[in-house]
Amino acid sequence: MSDTSLICIDLSSVDHNMRVLRRIVGPNCAVCPIVKADGYGLGVAPIARRLVAAGADMLAVYTPQQAAELARAAVGGPILILMPVREIARGDEAYRLMINGRLHLTVHDNDHLDDLLHLAEHYATLIPVHVDVDTGMSRGGCQPDETPLVVKRIAGSRWLHLAGLATHFAQADADAGLTKKQLAMFDALVQKCAPLMPPDCLIHAANTFATFTHRRFHKSMVRVGQAWAGYGSQWINAGQFRRKAEELRPIITWRSHLVQVKTIKRGTSVGYGSTWTAKRRSRIGLVPVGYADGYSTGLGSTDTNPKPACVGVVLNPPPAKGAAVRFVPVVGQVNMDQITIDLTELIPSGGGDAVQIGPGTTVELISPDPAAPNHLPALAKAAGTIPHELLCRLNPRIKRVYDADLMPQPTAPAAVLAG
Repeated sequence: MSDTSLICIDLSSVDHNMRVLRRIVGPNCAVCPIVKADGYGLGVAPIARRLVAAGADMLAVYTPQQAAELARAAVGGPILILMPVREIARGDEAYRLMINGRLHLTVHDNDHLDDLLHLAEHYATLIPVHVDVDTGMSRGGCQPDETPLVVKRIAGSRWLHLAGLATHFAQADADAGLTKKQLAMFDALVQKCAPLMPPDCLIHAANTFATFTHRRFHKSMVRVGQAWAGYGSQWINAGQFRRKAEELRPIITWRSHLVQVKTIKRGTSVGYGSTWTAKRRSRIGLVPVGYADGYSTGLGSTDTNPKPACVGVVLNPPPAKGAAVRFVPVVGQVNMDQITIDLTELIPSGGGDAVQIGPGTTVELISPDPAAPNHLPALAKAAGTIPHELLCRLNPRIKRVYDADLMPQPTAPAAVLAG
């Protein structure tokens, strides 16, 4: 029994993206990839192992359970947990990471610090901690006026080691003024707390966007999420390293195949709600992927929204001239486990030199080609969301394959064939 779709992840591009990041930040700045939510839905174990092998100095997750997944996968190196952790049971796998000194915890306020002091003293183990300073994100972290007290208490504790001082930018991709204000506030707090900070204390603020904007954001460590997966450059329009961002290579291809091709008459409606109507005699293809797999409901064309998402149809054998991948629209509503696509332009009614398309023909749902209309950021824009969300929606039951040889080579995108 074959899979209805397959997610191919090019680990050689992970290596490449880490090299791009290392060239930007230099040898004296640590790189901490964010691999929370199962590595953004791509499978954290092989991704994390590859990131560490490619030179990641630390990995960041959100929960102790996510840290435990890395431990079970025998991923080396320190692991930073971003959420406010208040207790860890002795039987938890995160406990073993903690007593081995590999688990770094984040301090979010003075009361939270009480819990961490109790945790460290209870297990009689030294815990590295990073103080998160809320400079404008208002999501978590210490208020600026309480930060010096928190740092002072950590410095005076025998059970906690100040391993980092951090903040997070709210709009590094869109609001330079706010980002500058946050950085100035953070820099002032770093300077104020400097006498209490050990030499190995990491100072980190930059996400992917800030990392590519200017070296002043790098400090002694950067935390990157999209960049290791090859995304983010589409939002970076200025900055010291804008050209470097264009070197990132997207690592994901999502493929399925046709299971049926049928002809419908002009005026026939397609899908629930009859939201799309054929304006001509049309050839409709059925692809066994839907919103249960993570394909967004916002990606279908309707009569009132004629600017749909596209999929790539892989022509096999490829034509002597022209692109081997042709792009056609998704039409009608996205179903739980299937979508319909308009193949009319690929299968001319007159026959002749028409390409051979039918059940088994490969359909590319997400392309690694930044110029393709089914590139992840383009799909996210069409769905009214962000690439992170589409990645995290990908159902874990979809088979992931980690092999660069399975990735199709990027091709110059053909014109989108409108239905």
